[in-house]
This record gives sequence, C-alpha cells and structure tokens, in this order.
Amino acid sequence: MDTKLKNTSHFKWTKLVAIIIVWLGFLGTMGGCFYLFENRHIAKSSSYIETYSFENNFSELLYNTVEHYVTLQNEANIKYSTDDLHTEAENLLRFQRIKNQLSAIDNFFYYICNTENGETWSNLAGKTADPIQFIQKQPANAYFNAWTSDSSISISRNVESLMADSPYETYAAVVEPLQAGDLFYDDYMDYMQTKARINAATVISIISFILMAIAFIYLIYITGRREPEGQIVPDRTGRMYTDVHTILVLIAAMLSLFIAPGISVDVPKVLSIIAIAVVLSLDIFIGLFYVLSMVEQIKTGQIFTNTLLYKLGSALNAFLRLAFQGKVFKEWILLLLLGYGLINGLLFILCAETYRDYFGGVPFLFMLLLLLAFNAGSIYFAARSLVALPQIMEAVKEISAGNLDYPLNSTLIPASLAAFAEDIRSLQGGLKKAVIAAVKGERMKTDLITNVSHDLKTPLTSIINYVDLLKKENLENEAAAEYINVLEEKSSRLKQLIEDLMEASKASSRNLAVAGEKVDLQELMMQACGEYEEKIQKAQLELHILAADEAIFVRADGKHMWRIAENLLSNVIKYSMPHSRVYVDIASDNAYGTFTIKNISAFPLNIMPEQLTERFVRGDESRSTDGSGLGLSIAQSLTDLQGGKFQLEIDGDLFKATVAIPLWAEE
Repeated sequence: MDTKLKNTSHFKWTKLVAIIIVWLGFLGTMGGCFYLFENRHIAKSSSYIETYSFENNFSELLYNTVEHYVTLQNEANIKYSTDDLHTEAENLLRFQRIKNQLSAIDNFFYYICNTENGETWSNLAGKTADPIQFIQKQPANAYFNAWTSDSSISISRNVESLMADSPYETYAAVVEPLQAGDLFYDDYMDYMQTKARINAATVISIISFILMAIAFIYLIYITGRREPEGQIVPDRTGRMYTDVHTILVLIAAMLSLFIAPGISVDVPKVLSIIAIAVVLSLDIFIGLFYVLSMVEQIKTGQIFTNTLLYKLGSALNAFLRLAFQGKVFKEWILLLLLGYGLINGLLFILCAETYRDYFGGVPFLFMLLLLLAFNAGSIYFAARSLVALPQIMEAVKEISAGNLDYPLNSTLIPASLAAFAEDIRSLQGGLKKAVIAAVKGERMKTDLITNVSHDLKTPLTSIINYVDLLKKENLENEAAAEYINVLEEKSSRLKQLIEDLMEASKASSRNLAVAGEKVDLQELMMQACGEYEEKIQKAQLELHILAADEAIFVRADGKHMWRIAENLLSNVIKYSMPHSRVYVDIASDNAYGTFTIKNISAFPLNIMPEQLTERFVRGDESRSTDGSGLGLSIAQSLTDLQGGKFQLEIDGDLFKATVAIPLWAEE
C-alpha cells in the first residue's frame, strides 16, 4: 500500500514537471520564433547593405543631399524662389537641418555636378582623385540624373522627382570599411549583434520545441491513468461539457488575440514583453488542459456523449426565417417551430426507449416509421409554403437589374407569402412611377433649355444685326462707338453661350445624329492643333505633339470629333498658365484610338474631375475668364454618343483630358 501511494505521488510530480516543461518550452519556442520573425529581414540578409535599415538610411541621406544641392541650393536661392515668408522659413530651417545632418556623417560620400556650368559639390575632397570611379567601386552606390537612375540597392525615396528637368548628376555611396562615428556604423554594430542573437534564438527555439514535444507526448500518454502503467479510468467529476469547454477556450483565444496587439501601445518594451509572456502562459495552460481533457474523453469514448447538446436532446436541424407583413415572425409560426421541435424530440426519445427495451422489434419499427412520417409531412408542408420563394427571388433580381415590368404571378404564391409578394409588387410600382417621373423631369428640363435658348436667340439675332448697322454709321461720338464695341462683344459671347447650351442639351439627351465614318484621328488632331496654333502662341503657351508614325483610323463622326477637339483646345487656351507647356499625345491600343491633352492650370484646381464635366462648372472659381462651363460637358456627351470614353484627371495643377474612340474595323 505504501509503495502504491509513493508511486502515485511520484506520478503526480512527474506530470507537474512535464506540464512546466511544456509551458517553458512553449515560451522559449514562441520567444525565439517571435525574435526571428521580428528580425527576419536581417536573418535573410547576407550583409549589412541588404537590410531595410541601411536602405532607408541611405535613401534618406541621398534624398536630403539632392534636396540640399539641387532644390534648395543656398539661402539666397531659397529667399529668391518664394514670396511666402512661412515657406521661406521652413525651407531655410530644412536647409540648415540637412547641412547639419550631412556634416555629422562619416561614411556617406557624394559627388554632384552641374552638367551645364561644370559646378560640383562633394565631400570626397582629399580622399581620391576620381570621385566618380571611387563611388562606383563601392558595394552600395547610386547614380541619378534627370532621365535615368542606376543603383546597387533599392531606393525608397522619390529622388527622381527632385532630379526632373534639372542639369544635375548625382553620385552617392557608403564607403567600406565603415568608420565609427555616425549612424551607419552604429546600425552596423546593431546588425552584427542581432545576427549573433539570431543564431542563439534559433538554437533556443529548436531545443525548446524538442523538450516541449517530448513532454507533451508524455502527457498525452499518461492522460486518463491514475498510475504510470495503470488502466484508463473514466472520470466524470468536475468535468465540463465538451462543447461548453470548447466555446470557453475559443473565447479565451479571441480575447488573447484582441489583448496581445494592444499591449505594446504606450508601454515600455520590457513591460510589454512580460505582459505578452503572461498572456501566452495563460493561453498555453488553457490550451494544454483542454487538449488533455479531449484526449482523455477520446480514450474513454465520452467526447460526443459528454456534450450539452447531447444531454438536452437532438439538435435543431433547421431554422427558417420568414418575413410576413413586415414582422420577423408571426406568433403562430414561432409556436409551430417550438411544437415541431418538441414533438420531434419526444418521438426520438420514444424510438430510443423502444430500441433499448425491446432491442428493435415491432414497437421500435412503429415508432421509427412514425418519426419518419412526421418529418416527411413537415418537410412537405414547408416545401409547399416555400415553393414560391424562387419565383419571388427571381422577380426581385429582375427588378434590381432594371426590369420594372417583370410579371410576378400571384396565382402560384401561397397565402403565407402573399403579403410578401404584394410588398414586392408595391415596390415595383413605386419604382416605375419614380423612373417615369425622373424621365419626365429630365425631358421637361431639356425642352425648357431648348425652348428658352431658341426664344433668346431670336431677339439676340436682331440685337447683333442692329449693332452691325450702328457700326456702319458714321458716329462722331467716341464714347458711343466704344459702347457699340462692348455691345458687339457681349452679344457675341451671349450668342456663343446660347449655342453651347443648346448643343449641350441636345448632346446630353442624345438628340444629335451620329454618322459613323472612317476618321483619321491623327490627321484631325494635327489639323485642329494647326488652326489653334496662333491662339496658343498668343496665350504664351508652348505646344508639344507626340503622335504615332502610322495613321490611326477610328469610327466616329468627323463633325463631332472636331467639336471635341475645339472644346478641349479652347479650354487649354482659356485656363492654362502662361509660359507653360501643352502636350498632345495621339496613340492607339487594341480597341481604341486615343488623344490626350495635358496642361498646367493657371488657377488652383480645388475640385473633383467628375464635377468639371457638369454644366456651368468651371475650374476658374473667380470666373475671370471667358468660359461658359459647358465645353467639357459637351465634349463628354459627344464622346459618349460615339461609343467612346472620356476621362479627366487632376494631379495638383496638372489637368489631363483623355478621349478614347473605337478603332475603325474593316468589314
């Protein structure tokens, strides 16, 4: 007896030691793996210059160097380049910070030269006679000019934007071996220390995992035994239901997933590591005891019978959610579901009892047939009630797709779904009325614009004619002659506005005829640019045209295409910044011929591109130009009429309009 007690006591202590080993092994494995994951980029790198830290430091210094010598240059240039005192102060402060930063770096070297005047800047004085060759020999080097770049490492900063349209060439490198005294050397020492720690973390992870696996296998083996070599004994005392236990473990796991990421926020690193270790310890103990409990129940054959659902009865097989007259359930449906579950449960219990008492036989077969008949009848009546659901779902699908005249046959819909079908029909009727009202309103608006424009055009024509007659009279009063000129200018502008308004109305309502012809897009755009060349030069703009060598034929209406080109070029002349460039690109792809017009706006474009195509919306909010706000709207409508695509893009003050027309296909 004493020997047996000693063996049992020793067995319990062995289990406790195994549990502790699993716990410590899990922490060691997770800690090592977490450290390896956090430093995975260093672990993958074969040298310091392949690390993200080095690339970021190199990219930042390269960017700051280019900004210092190419963009900012000196304090006089900063003061001369801007009239904004706040911007000037910020640039001066930035200039001084970069200067201080570069003076504190011992391992980063650069060479910048101005290809136009030969001026150079470098911190390689006295180190080499050929700075460029010296830099290019280094493992980590980079070269940039206004058009090309070449780098042995990945550059994370947008250096190209600083070098654009400039006559500068920039060479930069980090020279090896590194000298002590700057961030590269300090970062390199951290890199070497981390490399050493990675090796130690790998060994710790492997050893911890092996010990944890051995202890875990031992616990799996002895689970359910009261002695080391004893038989497996079922234990029902103090055990939770399997499903309840599973749910609680899942809840604990979810809480850990929510808590762990927030531990490191505003918490010192040491405290956060301790807190994460505590959370992981709780998780490993909860998970370990859950697994051992499941293993014990599998060994004793109780994993399914020890569930709460099994104890309470058969599970609920189906849960139907039907909507009647705006309610989730009717009272009788809830009672019907409860009654079905109760009767089904009773029949199931009776089947089990007759099978246990009579070992099958006639009573069991009778109860089984009764159970099957009851469920078959319930399924039949439920199917009769739900047979109309596919029809109703198809009607809803058609209505949502825009088919508001889709018929919903009410004769096949049972009474249980009649109210639902009636609501669908009411919704269908309401949508039809709304669409009709919207179409009618749009038509009335178009007719109103057309009629008013026509009524305005008649008296305006008389005004223009009388102004022409007055100009032919010999008026000695200079003021009267000036007034006549103003009348002529304003009446001409009003006439153009009315014509644009009528054309915009017709285009948006698709009342314009479209003749699909074979149009040479390149020739059309070249001709349009040629006719507007004088106006473009007068607006102090520089036009650049990029076109393919071969002709691009599209299926379009030549008159409408000419109007689109006119509107976009007029838009460029009215709203472009003087002394800027205008680019016209003509190209094609597999399906469309496209032309793109890009210009720099003279006014801030604080507006979405989609709003610019609305009527009377202009990029010039002060309305100091002669535009009507209809040009882009007309261009978009005419493009849509021809089956094309019209797209506007705004990037700062850069305005870009793209027109794509289907290519001509030979029949």
